[in-house]
Amino acid sequence: FETTAPTAAATVLAAKQQGIGNLYMLSAQKLVPPALRALLDDPDVRVDGFILPGHVSVITGTEVFQFLTEEYHMPGVVTGFEPLQILRSLYRLMKQVTEGAARIENEYGSVVHAGGSPAAKHATDLVYEPADAAWRGIGVIPLSGLRMREAFKDYDIERLLPLDVPMGKNKPGCRCGEVLRGIVTPKECPLFGKACVPTHAIGPCMVSVEGVCAAWYKYGQGRFSYGR
Repeated sequence: FETTAPTAAATVLAAKQQGIGNLYMLSAQKLVPPALRALLDDPDVRVDGFILPGHVSVITGTEVFQFLTEEYHMPGVVTGFEPLQILRSLYRLMKQVTEGAARIENEYGSVVHAGGSPAAKHATDLVYEPADAAWRGIGVIPLSGLRMREAFKDYDIERLLPLDVPMGKNKPGCRCGEVLRGIVTPKECPLFGKACVPTHAIGPCMVSVEGVCAAWYKYGQGRFSYGR
């Protein structure tokens, strides 16, 4: 995401400056705003507000999310990772929804600013340009990824060694795509906690410790009853 793209860009810039020619990188960065737009344009997705990613916002700033309020009347709160930050962000979101308001608020002000990091954004813009990208459970979102610009093609492994990576296919019964879009909860997937568990994952939502289904399984399976 925008979080790591500047580091990759700085690496390429340093390599070019130092004349290093045996460095090759695979660009797999994704951009958050186009993904949010795709969710809001999906008629099956019902969203009342967004907890916006603090680590991304350190780079982008909060201004990049203004389209949520201006085009969709959708509130959002940038938050960090501490429990109290998350709770305060939920409170602020609920307050906006109750008031019928739509603002972009910042609960991570210690490191996130309106304009983000100019140096990080400048390095990213020098090396990369927006490109279409495939997202799990959604498909291809226009201009939601990054690819190296022509000036840095010598460091782009995809230009030197073209790769054909087919789109992944969901296993029968797996509802990971709907879970990722917030259409269903993990327990509504017929495979969750049965055929699909962390030690034998069927879908990508159960593979990573950061996956939605993996989190539900670890913290809720057999102990809590979840509602919609």
